[in-house]
This record gives sequence, structure tokens and C-alpha cells, in this order.
Amino acid sequence: MKKIILVFALMIICNINAQRTISLAQAYEYFKSPNGIPEDVSYVKDTNNDLNKFIGTWKGNYDGKTYIFRFIKKIKSGEYDIKWDYLVGKLKVTDNKGNILYNTFSLDDDKTYFSGTYLQHQSYIMDFIVNTYCNDSGVVFLRIYDNQPNKMKVLFDRDRTWYDPKKCPNYETYETTLPQKSFVLTKQ
Repeated sequence: MKKIILVFALMIICNINAQRTISLAQAYEYFKSPNGIPEDVSYVKDTNNDLNKFIGTWKGNYDGKTYIFRFIKKIKSGEYDIKWDYLVGKLKVTDNKGNILYNTFSLDDDKTYFSGTYLQHQSYIMDFIVNTYCNDSGVVFLRIYDNQPNKMKVLFDRDRTWYDPKKCPNYETYETTLPQKSFVLTKQ
């Protein structure tokens, strides 16, 4: 009888400390809720391999500029209590003469300041930070076309709360790194 009680007590203790895994979609639903992600979650996993379709190099043109994106997938990564599967983005922007306007291809993944965490319906949401003083930061929405898996729509939504025009030279004429209109990339 003591053995049964001891086993039962150990099962209860193990369940209290149990850590669970949730999907990216579940994480987004928790994110929208007032309580956030529950404390017993230790891993947000790409359970359906939804991120795999974004991995690789993508290229597109918009308003005389060429945009090359490269996405890699990080698995069970992060510095906090909850580990995540997520994408890291690298970006190269050139003008119509081939001059490099922006390039993070040679940077370490944690120095690109372009990574995501949430899958919202069919779009993957990534944070993008270039220059907060000039309002060149925000969220990038990536969406793969259902009937064309080699086409991706990109939309940059600026964060209008993190800027300081006094610390941004030429604030009135400053152009953000990504256009503020959606454009299409093709997988290379």
C-alpha cells in the first residue's frame, strides 16, 4: 500500500512540474488572450512544419529596388523559459544600378533583428528593426500563395510608436528599408 501511495504522489509531483509543447497556432491564440501563454508551456513547436515553406531565398522588385530575402528555421531556440521554432530573416536591398542599400547576409543570425514567432492564419509574422529613431521598424507579414507555392506576398507595417524625429537626420525624407506597400517575391 505504501508503494502505491508513493507512486501516486510522484505522479502528482511530476504532473505539477510537467512542461508541455504547443503549436505555433496555439501560441498565437494565447498571445491574443489576456493571460498570454500559460506557465506550463516550455516549447512552441512548428508541429505541422508550416515554416518550412518559407525557408530559402526569395527575390522581388519594387519601385526600382531589388529585395532578396533569406529565411532559415531555428528549432527549439531562445534564451527564455519557453523555447520556440521560428524563422530568422536576412535581407539585401539594391537599387536599380546594383548599389547595395542594405545588407544583413554576412551578419550572425542574432544580429539581423529580423525574426518571427507567430503564425496567424496563413501569414507568418516577423519583427523587423533597422532604425527605430527614423521609424524604420515594425512587423513584416509573409504569406505564401496557396496555388503558387513559389510566390510570397510581403507587407511591412511600421511601428509608429518607437521613433524620435529629433534623432533622425532628414526625418521628413527618410525612406524605410522595406516599402510600405505589399509586393511579391519569387522563390529562387
